Amino acid sequence: MNFTAQIILLLGGLALFLHGMNVMTDGLKAAAGSRMKSFLKGMTRNRWTSLVAGTGITAVIQSSSVTTVLAVGFVSAGLITFQSTLGIILGANLGTTITAQIIAFKITKASWLMIAAGFLASFLFKKPTIKNVGTILLGLGLVFLGMNVMSEATTPLKSYQPFIELMSGLDNYLYAILMGALFTALVQSSSATTGVVIILSMQGLLGIEAAIALILGANVGTCVTAVLSALGKPQDAMRVAVSHIFINVAGVLIWYAFIGQLANMVEFISADSARQVANAHTIFNAANTLLFIWFVKPLAKLVTWLVPEKKKAISKVFPELNDYYLEDIDIALELAQNSISKLGEKAFEIIRAGIPIALTGEEYQLIELRDKDILIDKGHAEILNFMQNIQSREISKEQTYILEQQIEAVNVLETAADMVTTTLVEAAEHRIEKRFKVSDVTIDKITTLHNMALNAFENALLEYQLIKKSETIDLHKDRFKQELQDVRLHLVERLSETETNRIEIYRFESEVLEGIRRLHALARRLKRKAG
Repeated sequence: MNFTAQIILLLGGLALFLHGMNVMTDGLKAAAGSRMKSFLKGMTRNRWTSLVAGTGITAVIQSSSVTTVLAVGFVSAGLITFQSTLGIILGANLGTTITAQIIAFKITKASWLMIAAGFLASFLFKKPTIKNVGTILLGLGLVFLGMNVMSEATTPLKSYQPFIELMSGLDNYLYAILMGALFTALVQSSSATTGVVIILSMQGLLGIEAAIALILGANVGTCVTAVLSALGKPQDAMRVAVSHIFINVAGVLIWYAFIGQLANMVEFISADSARQVANAHTIFNAANTLLFIWFVKPLAKLVTWLVPEKKKAISKVFPELNDYYLEDIDIALELAQNSISKLGEKAFEIIRAGIPIALTGEEYQLIELRDKDILIDKGHAEILNFMQNIQSREISKEQTYILEQQIEAVNVLETAADMVTTTLVEAAEHRIEKRFKVSDVTIDKITTLHNMALNAFENALLEYQLIKKSETIDLHKDRFKQELQDVRLHLVERLSETETNRIEIYRFESEVLEGIRRLHALARRLKRKAG
């Protein structure tokens, strides 16, 4: 045997297999689009619908990690509970069994045809649907080509006594499980382990019981991927990883004593070795899913206890804006949208309190307003930084449009809060320094106008948050202009009064009036971003 050539061939085949899986997943994700996100959101009413959602999405996109990112993203956005993700995780485990079933069809001879057809479809056609189908076909062809190459690499091992002795050592279930776990952890793909096990079984190098033990090990090894992907990520990501470990390890421990019975079952179902491995993988995951689905509530409590919330105060305004979610742009955009809504609520507090404080407030209240604006500025910077990271990825035209709308909206909110806490606060500081007061009649008129601007801003925020559709902002635009003109005339008429500081009072009142006008204009801009 030429060991160097065989190792290169085996590693090359494995690389083709893994790359094919990635290509196929990308194509399936693109084909599914944002529909899988909507499907997942709408299917988390209870443990059973969550299970169906996790199974369906993973079966379609052939990537449990993508399903996990979606689930964690929804938890962080407050769209679903952590408990709901457990059903999704169980479903993802079940959905991954489709990969083994596809591999077991052994249509490796068609790999080159699939690669050629897939490449031509993705290269020659501009229609997204055809291009996505071509990418899927290309990826699947690469998977089968990798299987074929690995099969060629392992064929000489049939007569190589040291390797046969090594394989016979896998009759020790614990050793086989550890080998399966280690290999899966190294290649970061349980599907790759499944593919190699199927090839060795087809070559007659591996008995069904040893193959099952290796598959069980792969289910443990895939937990390493989950943990590595969760390190340094949001707390919810680590909880999902811990849940994944608990479910998979517990499932292996339960089945350890029944490997022989499972082998007898799959041998009875089919005489084909590849099909036996695929069926064992499916039965194992299906049985575990049906068992653990009844314990999602206590499991959620246990994991929450094991991975509690961090006790240290979080310095970030929006800690949920983590680069972890950039793996799915739709989720990232949704998180940005929710953060903008939260920023809007904080900005509205400043807008609501700003005018009354500017008119009659004390100096300590002005300081409090500025402190609140520091939080707005920090949140604004965090959101823009997250959006910049989104923009650095490959995004569609529709996603680009949404991103542009969000950038405009977050800038409107920051501008509104900044206008109150700089221009109006500085004017109010001048009022306090000069110790002049605004008349009660003028305060009433300005307050009426301020309430109109407040109502417009609140309606714009509600519409941006998709809570309700409002046309009142545009309908009341003329009425606001008329009211603004009336207050201006009132201020001009009071110029003739001979009280002390009359000019400075007029300038102050005019600045407040201009601030209210700008708030109403900003509300209309925000409304356009919502519409």
